[in-house]
Parts: sequence; C-alpha cells; structure tokens
Amino acid sequence: MGQSVPFRPPKATLTAQNGRLVLSEEVQHALSTHSPIVALESTIITHGMPHPTNLSTALSVESILRSEGVTPATIAILQGVVHVGLTSSQLEQLSDPELTGTVKVSRRDLGAVISMGLTGGTTVAGTMFIARSLGIGLFVTGGIGGVHRGAEKSMDISADLMELGRTPVAVVCAGAKSILDIPKTLEVLETQGVCVASYGDKNDFPAFYSPTSGYKSPWQISDPTSAASLIHTNLTLPEPLVTLLAVPIPSTYTVEGQEVQESVEIAIRESVEQGIDKRGKEVTPWLLKRVGELSGGKALRLNVKLIENNAAVGAAVALELNKLEKNEKINATSIAYYTTRGSSSSDSAPQQSGGNGRDDGQNETLPQPTVLVFGAAAIDITSSASKSLEDRTTTPGEIRVSPGGVGRNIAEAAQNLLPPNSVRLISSIGATILPRSTVEITDDLGLILKSEMLRMGLRTDGLINHVGSRTASCSLMLEKQDLVVGVADMDIIHNLTPDKVIHAIEQTPGVQIVAFDLNLKPESIIALLKTCMKLKIPTLCDPTSISKSLHLIKSIDELPNYQLTHLSPNLLELEIISSHLYRSSNRIDAVPELNLDLNRDIPREVLESLSRNGWNSEIVRQALRLLKITKHVWLKGGPKGVLHLTLDHTPTSTTNSKSTSAVMSTWTTTLHSMSKHTSQISPSGHHTNPIKQDDSSEVTRRVMERETKSRFDIHISSSLHLIIHHHPPPHISQSQIVSTTGAGDTLVGGIIAGLLSGEKEEEWMNKAVERVGKTMRSRRAVG
Repeated sequence: MGQSVPFRPPKATLTAQNGRLVLSEEVQHALSTHSPIVALESTIITHGMPHPTNLSTALSVESILRSEGVTPATIAILQGVVHVGLTSSQLEQLSDPELTGTVKVSRRDLGAVISMGLTGGTTVAGTMFIARSLGIGLFVTGGIGGVHRGAEKSMDISADLMELGRTPVAVVCAGAKSILDIPKTLEVLETQGVCVASYGDKNDFPAFYSPTSGYKSPWQISDPTSAASLIHTNLTLPEPLVTLLAVPIPSTYTVEGQEVQESVEIAIRESVEQGIDKRGKEVTPWLLKRVGELSGGKALRLNVKLIENNAAVGAAVALELNKLEKNEKINATSIAYYTTRGSSSSDSAPQQSGGNGRDDGQNETLPQPTVLVFGAAAIDITSSASKSLEDRTTTPGEIRVSPGGVGRNIAEAAQNLLPPNSVRLISSIGATILPRSTVEITDDLGLILKSEMLRMGLRTDGLINHVGSRTASCSLMLEKQDLVVGVADMDIIHNLTPDKVIHAIEQTPGVQIVAFDLNLKPESIIALLKTCMKLKIPTLCDPTSISKSLHLIKSIDELPNYQLTHLSPNLLELEIISSHLYRSSNRIDAVPELNLDLNRDIPREVLESLSRNGWNSEIVRQALRLLKITKHVWLKGGPKGVLHLTLDHTPTSTTNSKSTSAVMSTWTTTLHSMSKHTSQISPSGHHTNPIKQDDSSEVTRRVMERETKSRFDIHISSSLHLIIHHHPPPHISQSQIVSTTGAGDTLVGGIIAGLLSGEKEEEWMNKAVERVGKTMRSRRAVG
C-alpha cells in the first residue's frame, strides 16, 4: 500500500459556493466574460492512465486548449470540494501514484464523495453534471462509456449514456471505447435522444483506437463551424439537447489501431474467463490496463494521441460556438443555456475558509482580507445626447457603461493602494433560478459588475446572489453634460440583512477595519456596529448622501454609548448629522470638553488659518460636534481639501524641546479652556511664556507660511488634545477636470489604505490625494 499523500491548498481559485465548489480564477474569468471554455474530466488522471503519462497528457490537453484561446476547466473532487479548473500542482498531486483512496466519481457518487471529504476523478457523467450546473456547454474527453458486452445478462450499462440523455452538454470524444458493445451503445444513445454526429468526411462511428467501428452515425459534420452550429441549435431548443461529436483518431494511426484492437479482443476474453466482467465499474480500468500490457504500450500511446486530437477539435469548435453565443441575441428559448455563464454564488452570506464550518474553498487560494467594505455595487449607464433631446424619439449620442456604487468605489480605491486581495466588498447582486432546476444564476448586470471588478484587481467573493432581485444600476441622461433625468434601481442593497452582515464579519478573522456606506438599512448598520464593538474592530462610515445620512442618525440613536472610529462626511452631510446631534439629548454630554466657545477657546490664529483655506468657524463647530459620535472626522471639502479632527488623550509633556525643525509642518497650540485672554503657543508642542492674543503677529505670519498644510494641536485639558489637520486638495486645473463623481469615494478608499499603511498621516494622505486627482481626470468613478 502506498503512503497517503495529502493535498496542498490550491493557490489560484477565486470563488466558492457553500463550501462545495471552487472555481479557478481562470475559469471564473472565462465564465464572467463569456469567453470560450471547455470542460475536462479527471478520471483519466486518477484511473485511466499510469504515471507520469497521466500528468503529461493532462498538461498537454490543457496547453492545446490555451494555445487556441480556450480556457480549460478540468473538474475533480479534492477532499470533498468540487474544483473546476486545477492548478499544475493540483494536477501533479492528483496524478501521484502514491495518492491512495481516490475514487471514480459519477453522478450517483457526488453527494457521498463530497459529504465524506474524499478525493476523486470525475467520470464523463460526473463531469457533465458539474459542467452543466455552471453553464459550461462543451466537454472534451477520450471516449464515452457504453453498453458492456454481455449486458443482456449483467445489465452493465454505463451511467455516461444516461447522463447524455438528460444533461445538455456537448461532448467531443473518439466514440465509445472499443472494449464495449458499440451497436448496443448506439441503440441506447438513440433511445436517450442523443444527437450523434461523426466529425470528418465520413459518418463512420469511431471505436476509440480505430477510426471506424463498422457502424454508422446518424449524422456527419465536416468542420468546426458546422459542428458549432449543430451544438448551438441543440442547446437553444426549448428543451436543450445533447450533441455527441464523435471524432475519429487521425488516419496515420490506423495500422496501430488495428493491432491494439486485437489486444482488446484478447483482454475481453480474459475478463470473461476470470470473472472480471461482472465487477461493475472495475471492469473498464482492468481492461484498459490489460490492453496496455498486451499491446506493449501502443494502446497508451494511441490513447494520448486521440485525446490530444479531440482537444484540438474541441478548441476549434469552442471558438466557433463562442462566436455564435455572442452574435445571437439571447431569447426565451436560449436562456437556460446562456445565462448560466459566470454563476457560482448562492443566496447566502459569503462563506469564509478555515475551520468551524466555514467555506474551505476560498481561504485556500486567496489570503484573508484585512478590509471589509459593506455597501452598494452598481452599474452606471450614462447616456450623453449630442444635440437637444426631443420627445418620443431617439437622439444620437454616446452611451457609457461603468461600475459604480459608493461601497464598490471605496473598495476599489482602497485596493489600489494595498497589497493584492486585501479588500473584500460585501454587496448584493441579482440572480434568478434556471428553468427546471435549482441552479442560481447571476443576472447580466451582475456578470458585468463581476467582470469589471476582476479587471480592476478586486476580489468578488463577497458578492452575494439574491434571487428575484436585480443588480443595482443607475441610468442617467445627460444633455450638454448636464443631468436631464435619471433612474436609480438600488433596492437590492437592502438584502444585506443583519444576519448576513454579522456572518460576514465573524467569518473573517484578522480583519483590521470594517467600512460601510449608508445604503444599508439602519438595522443592518446597528448589527454591523454591535459586531465590530464586540470584536473590537475599527469602523469607518461614509455617509453617502444627505438623505442616507439619516440612516446613521437612526442607528446611532439606538447605540447611545457607541462611538464610530472614523466618519467621512462632505459639507452637506456634515450639516445634517451635526444638526441632529445638536438637538439630540443622547449625545449632549458624550464629550463634555467639546462644548467649546470657539471665539473664546480656540486661538484666533488657528481659526484664521483655517478660514483662509475655506474652513469657516461654523464648519469647525459642526465638525467638533461629530466627535461626540466618532473618534476621527475626515471632512471632505472639495476644493478646500480635507480636514481631519480627532481627540488625543496623551498627557501633555512639559519638557522643553531644543528643536524647531517642526515649525513649518506642525503648529501646536495649547489653551486653557477657562482662560479668555491667554494662550500658549509653541512650534514643537511644549509650553512657552504666555502671550496676549492681540500680540500674535509673529504666530500669524508663521501660520500663513503654512496655510495650505497645517496641523494644530489644541490642549483642551492636561490629558486631552484636539488635533486639527488640514490637507490641501490635489493640484489640478479646471481644464483637466473630467468628472468629480467618485472623488470623495476615492479619498475614503485612500484613507482606509493609509490607516493600514503604518506611515505618517501626511505621507499616506499625499498618496490618497494624488489618487483623487487621478479620478478627477478620469471618466471612471475611481481613476
């Protein structure tokens, strides 16, 4: 007995479904972009060929497909998880002769193998079942199973034939294995309603090692275009049908094929004599092994050649089939086939890897995210008319489709400044159920959204399919670049219910910050804040809009003792939230030290410096009020830049500093909140001799020197400092501005990345502001 070889975690997968399904990133991309893709079985690796031929053949077949621009989707079960698309290391492990306990997995075996956590190679039937569930319409294999000789007594008929009769996936093969009863196999295929067509200039049905079996196929197809047309037609009938494309081994191997066929007949006689023919699924592997021994290796060589030939034909057909898919408008009769592309998520919260019942697929391939962003993900459709709009007619113009949504924008902006796969967006996308099945499929806008996220380097494992809802979208009509009318369809975000929010956070160990926009319902926001408070995870809230700001107010009122970590309003949102807090009895005494008289308690020089940059006293007053509900306020002021306010509980130092190098970058102001006439101002943050406020020309001059980038440290008490840090806007001329939409979201993403960077605030904020400038020069929501 060989030693059991455990599987190493795969490293290139991208999404999982209920812990049972893992798609490679390559496969996920092909499905979401409707690119050519071909399914491949894995029994040939685990049971069909000896090592190392099994590995080299698997790699060769995948290489042939890729060289033609077709994505190979090798399917296997690894430790109870269905994998579609295998890495080279997974193929190596699956082909390892020391790997024990692997099983052949047909349709009947799927549930048992998954539930028991076993590893196995999928047969033709098993591969078709899985491929169909994902909308993969073409499958390449060596040869199909069939009716075994003597089946009139043993009733030994391959499950492949039954699957071909009920699972509409086109199969490219070299006919049935010659160890089978081919005429009876053809009869069963006819009974099952399978469209059998020979590929080439004859309608001879091939017999695996031989280009002819002595029997005819009902149909004959001569080229890839005709084959694709037949497959496409069968798949788009009201009740989709299977096409079995029988490809003969190249004629150059005819002589060798005849010699191998003689070995087949000998092996069959031996199987009857030894009683092997009555052992069910053990028969085929035994016969193939024996034929290999009798033929001196010729059978194995021909097996490799015919599979490689099938792959070449399959690639050509896949390319033509893909053209038909893209060129023909999807209609009601074809929806069962086309809309399955790119679907893998279920209508449940995203599953995470590791123990405790979490999804094992995702963590094996992507690192755990350090950032979670909850919020809207949408598709923006912008129509710009080139002339004045007229009623009841179309107008020439330009239509642009781009990804949007506040949460999605923030996630992309943060990911742009963080290591790969650091940010997981948790959002909802639309889905439906395939007719006559229980398979969930992502809607068309959802597929576009996924594709765009992948293209921009964003992981998609946090997108949750919601059956019966539409992926969020916003359609805008512009005339001369001004908005005329628009329609927003954003209700799907309300499907991020409290239980899904809680689950997503609790199942993401190691997350360092949770950000959210206010498209979420108040009850979901409350659940998010309570969970983060329990797990001591910092939070960041982006108010999103004036109307949505009310969601935060309602949530905070339910949690009078909770403080956000970060809040990033713009000036209009600031006014709404601050006004509510001013009236709220819950927060009057939250931070009593902040009940300041600005003219009395804040040095005039500070207020004047801020005012020169557009931050008047009322804005400062409103921002201070927000510190009763959050530890940090990041105020987005558009052309004014960014104003960061926070409280520092570090005790005041009384040690004199000998250095004055910080004068030009940091202003520190110490005040006694009870004094109306004096303040102590020091460039290095330490006490100096008191000066009268009226005698401050030198301080004012120095403040003016740094009025575009200032930091003020105001001592509220001996143990409490108010820090106000102003960051200037990006350097960009009016003529360079393409759009300001998304600038605020880009800034928030930059703040998130900066908070995790370990750099000084001024350093990372410079990077964040640079990205804002890039967005303003771009048509995209995030540049």
